Amino acid sequence: MRPVKGSCERRKRRSTRSCPIFTPRTLRELTMADLAFVAATIALFALVALIAKGVAKL
Repeated sequence: MRPVKGSCERRKRRSTRSCPIFTPRTLRELTMADLAFVAATIALFALVALIAKGVAKL
């Protein structure tokens, strides 16, 4: 297998379509990072809501 970066640099003059920016693996990793960020944000808001309920009872 040839290195992707080397072949993209050589083909840069002809066409950029032959050199994808995101490979399927990196796209999957970015999707999982987005899902983790959304889950963490929801968990943070739920924690703040629980704390607000507890403070309101005082």
